[in-house]
Amino acid sequence: MAQESVGTVQTQVKVVRPYRSTGYGGFTKSYVLTPDGKIIKPVASERSRTGNHGEDEWLLGTGRYVVIDVNRPNIKNVPKPYSVAIQCVEVVNGELKTIVSRTMYVMDWSLEDVKAWARAICP
Repeated sequence: MAQESVGTVQTQVKVVRPYRSTGYGGFTKSYVLTPDGKIIKPVASERSRTGNHGEDEWLLGTGRYVVIDVNRPNIKNVPKPYSVAIQCVEVVNGELKTIVSRTMYVMDWSLEDVKAWARAICP
């Protein structure tokens, strides 16, 4: 008599975001957090030979997450704000669905700000 094994298969979604930090003021970095503000480290990061460009990759299982993209253009010696795109997303059945999305502009930010934004957007 053969035995049957039944298990649950958790599907994951791959999230890939660009990275950029140039000597001309250009900056692009993304963070993935839990709704309570805990940072999730990327499973893979690739950088160019100089380290100025690349991308980060996360594998997200079923649940809610906050994805924050911080971006600033390449213009040196001119005050310019960071564009911050914040999304509360949910992974269900292997699909990434956006629940809430906001964009704001700030002159400066910190990692503590990123954590606070995550706690504020995702119920």
